[in-house]
Amino acid sequence: MKIVCVCTGNTCRSPMSAALLSRLLPGAEVTSAGLYAEDGAPPSYHALLAMDELGVDISGHMARRFRPEMGEGALLLAMTRSHARALRSLCPNAKVELFLGDEEVPDPFGRGMEAYERTARILEEGAQAIARRLQGA
Repeated sequence: MKIVCVCTGNTCRSPMSAALLSRLLPGAEVTSAGLYAEDGAPPSYHALLAMDELGVDISGHMARRFRPEMGEGALLLAMTRSHARALRSLCPNAKVELFLGDEEVPDPFGRGMEAYERTARILEEGAQAIARRLQGA
């Protein structure tokens, strides 16, 4: 199983969600990318701290820009409807879903530690729901 979590810059939401899903789906290949990412950028400092509070280390993450070939044979999990639209345009044959089903994941970028902690908790709940669904539980 191949899953790519996609957001805008690949420094907050998508690496956080990918790390959480990787922990819940150890046999899956879970990665992340950003539609407008700067390749090699580190994760946001607040994202590192918020994930550390959940016992997940994303310090080794380096941002990468989404490329259409990443969608081949993958489930693409978008953080927002606009991300999903862009992914469907770039990868018309790929399976694209919103990470939270019908809801968008709020962008904590530039909003302080509390926003990152809230987003991390939202992503953790979403990752658990996705893992249950994909594992058929």
